[in-house]
Amino acid sequence: MKEAVYKISSASIVIGLVIFMWFASKDMQRAKMIEQAVTVEKRDESNSKMTEEEAAKAIFYYIYSDYDYNSMVTVGMTSEGLVYTYQTPEQEPTENEMLYSKGLTGDERYYIFAHDTMYRVNAHSYRYDYNYHTDYAVNKETGEVLQERQWVETDEEYELMYSKEYENVITQLYFNEKISDGKMTEEEAAKTLFYYMYSDSDYYDYDTLVARTVQGEQSMYVYQLPGDAEYPYVRILSCEGLTENKQYYVFSFYTEYYTSTAEPFFTHSSYSTSFAVNRETGEVLQEWQWSDDTEPMMLYSDEYKRAVSQ
Repeated sequence: MKEAVYKISSASIVIGLVIFMWFASKDMQRAKMIEQAVTVEKRDESNSKMTEEEAAKAIFYYIYSDYDYNSMVTVGMTSEGLVYTYQTPEQEPTENEMLYSKGLTGDERYYIFAHDTMYRVNAHSYRYDYNYHTDYAVNKETGEVLQERQWVETDEEYELMYSKEYENVITQLYFNEKISDGKMTEEEAAKTLFYYMYSDSDYYDYDTLVARTVQGEQSMYVYQLPGDAEYPYVRILSCEGLTENKQYYVFSFYTEYYTSTAEPFFTHSSYSTSFAVNRETGEVLQEWQWSDDTEPMMLYSDEYKRAVSQ
């Protein structure tokens, strides 16, 4: 009898263990589910910032308050990233607008997009021309949109206005120079060059006139002088970088022409000359210039050539 009781007790223990383990496994599963839910919630919180497409949509509504993004925009993939393409009711069948994703800034706070209009050369052609308008930056947390530049119509012509806010927030993210040698930074060299070029014009102010912007991996210093709005062009100092010995910054000087028969857009650029700015002394060397002779000729500088080859 005792043995029977023992056997019954053993079976009860086994059954009890099975039941306990079953409930324990359920508790473990429940705990795991809770843990996963918390993890998902945390992941959702961490992903509460804008996606790239949400940023593209923010730009779309920043430009067009009366249009519907979902019914107009097609998202496509190119070898260089995503493109958001659409056509406004006012456009010809051979025209399309494009918001081209340039990715995130280095600190991953802003999405950058370029806005272009794509023109098919004619209805029977598959060749396209592109009219670049501006870059936009979208803050992933707040949704704030910053526009790099815009055309402003004046009494005479148009003026290309760059946003200082965009420059201060975005451009500096691309070019946050860490100079530890005590010599000139790139922008200080650009300012030195500007005053070298316009030394006879006391009323030209670098901080008022010049905007620093980005094209590809280069920074560019863009400006229009007073009176330039009467003629369709802007001036550009494009930084080509440092010489190998880090003694000189090299800049190329371009004039970029635009037309304003309808909406202003650039037609071509014209290269003029290059400069080297000594980072210690501030001395400026010019690649070449026209002689003052009756029959002008191009005079190349051996000093410039030696400086940039170091």
